[in-house]
Amino acid sequence: MKNKSIYDEIFDKPCSVCKEMIKKDVYDQGDCPYCKWKNNFLADENPNRVIYPNLISLNKAKKLYSEGKPFEPNLDDFVEALFFYSEVQFKYKNIYYEVILASENDEEIIQMNDFNGENLQTFKTKEDYINNAKIDGKLLKDIWEETTERDWLQ
Repeated sequence: MKNKSIYDEIFDKPCSVCKEMIKKDVYDQGDCPYCKWKNNFLADENPNRVIYPNLISLNKAKKLYSEGKPFEPNLDDFVEALFFYSEVQFKYKNIYYEVILASENDEEIIQMNDFNGENLQTFKTKEDYINNAKIDGKLLKDIWEETTERDWLQ
């Protein structure tokens, strides 16, 4: 029989966003069934940064929660998540798009294409991506609110 350790224990602690009592592990990880925040100590220690598994910062989540709004990332949050995790995805008009950090001639670049591997676009900087990424001839920044299923690459 395996010996239990402190790392196997679950504690009743408040959610970092809504403050409801939830189950968290020793690392303060635990999904909140009330507000749907994915609690973790890295977000608690860096409340203004987008950190996996969430696509918005803890402070933004608190603000959105207080306003009764869902935890949806804007394009800037999404790009910050990309630079944290290196791979993200979203859906637009029933087509999934992947966005990845890649390397070209020893320089970091951003690539975006649909999951069929078509319509590859390459960008040199995050500003280049935000200002120039297009889908169907439309700037992504202008249609961002129409995208769905924004997430880490699945």
